[in-house]
Amino acid sequence: MSKKRFEYRFYRERHPFLAKIRKGIKYLAILFVGYMAAQTFFIQTYRVDSIAMMPSYKPGDRVLASPLPIGAPIPFTHVRLPGFSPLRRGDVVVLRPPYAGEETLLGEVFQWMAGFITLQNTWETKKPTDWIRSRVIKRIVGLPGDTIRVRNLEVLVKPKGTADFVSELSLAFSPYTLEKEGPRKGNMPEDLYRMESEEILLGEDEFFVASDHRSAALDSRVWGAIRREQIRSKVLFVYWPLHRRGD
Repeated sequence: MSKKRFEYRFYRERHPFLAKIRKGIKYLAILFVGYMAAQTFFIQTYRVDSIAMMPSYKPGDRVLASPLPIGAPIPFTHVRLPGFSPLRRGDVVVLRPPYAGEETLLGEVFQWMAGFITLQNTWETKKPTDWIRSRVIKRIVGLPGDTIRVRNLEVLVKPKGTADFVSELSLAFSPYTLEKEGPRKGNMPEDLYRMESEEILLGEDEFFVASDHRSAALDSRVWGAIRREQIRSKVLFVYWPLHRRGD
């Protein structure tokens, strides 16, 4: 038996309670590292807190998301692992919005710790002015090379290589519904969202994203195009509440 092993055994016998705490901290550290790896590269859980994606996603919904289909981003770099499913019009994704700024190690570790303790992440703020979340959910409506125009809250898309604009809804790989009613009292001014835009040509690795509730949240109509590296994962389905499971 080595001297170090003997000393630890002696310490454990003399201080059994402290030894258990030390062992517990060790296991928690291993679990935390495993959680960070799983969140970064495999699977993520989120809680929806706003009406931005209604009627598809409602406040209180818990959803499962994964970076695997689109290629998991390596933290603090612009490098992604290879994906197996290209982003499509109509995909719902979790992204880092422009107002969140650059990622910091401290901020990411804090988010991982909060998620580790609660076993879920939160996206979308309850108030549009409460810009503290570093992840939001949006729907992709425009792909690289598309030309975009906004009319009456709906996005018109001219796909690359075509001559005509068509409704975003007709190009989506699966159907979804838009909510066009005015914003609730206390939200952003109505004319900010009921706007029309000039034509926007999306460059390489640029996407146009929008909220399903067009009068309740910020998106590419205000931010402009987002870049591929801002997209973190693809939403797979709602897992809670049970009656909405699989939506």
